[in-house]
Amino acid sequence: MSLYYCVFCFLPFDIAPVTFVTYLKNMKHSFILLLVLLLTTQSKSQYYFNDFIANKQSNSQHQLLKTNGIRKVKIINNEADNTVQDGFKLEQEINKDWSEVVTTSSSSVGSSTLISNYTKSGIIKTVEVSNGVSNTLDYFYYENGLLQKITSNTIDTSFKRNSTESHEWFYTSNLLPLKMLKIKNNSDTTIVIFVTDEKGLVTEEQWSRKGKNIESYFYYYNEQNNISDIVRYNSKVKKMLPDFIYEYNENGSIKQMIQVLAGGSNYNTWVYTYLTNGLKEKEFCYDKQKKLVGAVDYIYNK
Repeated sequence: MSLYYCVFCFLPFDIAPVTFVTYLKNMKHSFILLLVLLLTTQSKSQYYFNDFIANKQSNSQHQLLKTNGIRKVKIINNEADNTVQDGFKLEQEINKDWSEVVTTSSSSVGSSTLISNYTKSGIIKTVEVSNGVSNTLDYFYYENGLLQKITSNTIDTSFKRNSTESHEWFYTSNLLPLKMLKIKNNSDTTIVIFVTDEKGLVTEEQWSRKGKNIESYFYYYNEQNNISDIVRYNSKVKKMLPDFIYEYNENGSIKQMIQVLAGGSNYNTWVYTYLTNGLKEKEFCYDKQKKLVGAVDYIYNK
């Protein structure tokens, strides 16, 4: 996935990534706003993908940086005309033992800092601070390495507000995802049930709240058992439509992602290229008319 996911450590919560998204929304730049849309769309849906799959991908991405001895990543945002956007900065710095990643971002309208901590189990904590708002995520794992729980605590000092959310994961005797409880502010609970097929692949997640079904997502896979489509019922057009469509390269990395926008009539296509060591090299975003909206370059230093 995009390093933007790595930047946010695949934050799965409705209330995250609060600060950085708010900061980016103040930027009057179409490509950056598309990144915001991509982040907020995935952060509010598909818990199996965002919590479970993306957690594994985030940990794998961190391990890939460690394997290649990378200690600094710089992300350059290019306009559609191939000029570099002025005033925009997004960088990651990794400490000596790769246990901490500090992501900093800034522009003319503000800045944000995200600190991510890792152990052998994977990511265990992130703390993001920007403009008086802090968001802390804590990750917990079972002894077998499966994700057990993710908790979030957001504090807004400006409005003196504090909100919490937890995702508690449960598994079958075969270690397949069974259900997840999303609990907001220790009182509001959404139950997410997972349906698996004969291969053990999650094919559906069903949301219910206060005894009422509120949403269902369906997962489809390619021959290599990689997720190819994430689909749900679209009430506006009254039929099943994909939210995301994925294609992979020969190494199993995503080479293209189609993001269907609200309403189902428009979509953006994200194309990714990689270096020989597996690290992301570039990504491009095209609109429905196949016009280039913007591009991102990744620069790595040891």
